[in-house]
Amino acid sequence: MNAVTGWAAALCTAAVGCTALHMLAPKGGLGKLLRLLTAAFFLCCMVSPLLELKNITPLSLDTLPAEVSAEALQERVNAQFERQVTAALEQVARQTLENYSLEPAKVAIKMDTDENGGIYITKIILYLDKQNAGGAIAAKQVMEQRLGVEVDVAVLEE
Repeated sequence: MNAVTGWAAALCTAAVGCTALHMLAPKGGLGKLLRLLTAAFFLCCMVSPLLELKNITPLSLDTLPAEVSAEALQERVNAQFERQVTAALEQVARQTLENYSLEPAKVAIKMDTDENGGIYITKIILYLDKQNAGGAIAAKQVMEQRLGVEVDVAVLEE
């Protein structure tokens, strides 16, 4: 942060100096050359921090072990994908059961991963409250027909 502050102070000083030279320069031929030189000087002062970028070491993923970075990335992608699938399936379940005047208290989705990294749904569990307990069989049949997966229905005891 001190480097940025120093650069800004130097830039302000250069701006004041260049402005003073512009005001003192004659309007004629030599004045135009002086204006050009002060503009080039100020531009160089502005760009000078970019010359220091070559000293910054680039971020290299090669220094990390390949298994660690690949595994961590794959776990993160799988977790994000599972959250998205869970949210989408929960929304589909709520919309489908809403047509039958049923509202699930909770929807749980059981997923697994195969050896190729594919995620598949093994089971969906619908949790209904006592008011909707009478429609448990209908909810099970409708959801199995709609999603093509095994559906279990559980009634919550509040």
